[in-house]
Amino acid sequence: DFFDKILKPVMHQIGDEWANNKISIATEHVASNVAQTLVKIIMDKGTTSGNKKKILLCVPVGEEHHLGCDVLETFLSLKGFKVYNMGTSIPSESILNFIDNNKPDMVFLSITLEDNLSAGQRLVRKIKDQFEIPILVGGFALQGPKTPKFDATVISDSSLESIPKLIKAA
Repeated sequence: DFFDKILKPVMHQIGDEWANNKISIATEHVASNVAQTLVKIIMDKGTTSGNKKKILLCVPVGEEHHLGCDVLETFLSLKGFKVYNMGTSIPSESILNFIDNNKPDMVFLSITLEDNLSAGQRLVRKIKDQFEIPILVGGFALQGPKTPKFDATVISDSSLESIPKLIKAA
């Protein structure tokens, strides 16, 4: 509930205020860092059973926002999933090598900025070319009126509680 009802709307408002020049980039970064600290605190207090699917969380090259991945990592870990959170600035080839070496059951790709949608589409194609693995793509960039095409399952706006059902369906 905290992620869906508090953190998500607050971070959307902060992003909107930055985009509309109501707050500075410095203030936006401080708010994001506070949010990431809260996510980590929640993660540290949780326990996991570790008996479910392995999930890889990543972003495309150029995407520097990873709060969505951090939130998913915390939520899915608390639900017992084994989560690999790659963070940002990982070349596509490194992501492909990681998939090959660690054999996750599913990939989640998070995209915050619309400018990174094409990089996300390229990454999905590269993964699909080498692996038969379900890919879920979500993030703020996919919540607009027009959803871009991906060779993956696009999550335009779902609550965290619906994510385990999406994993099971995939």
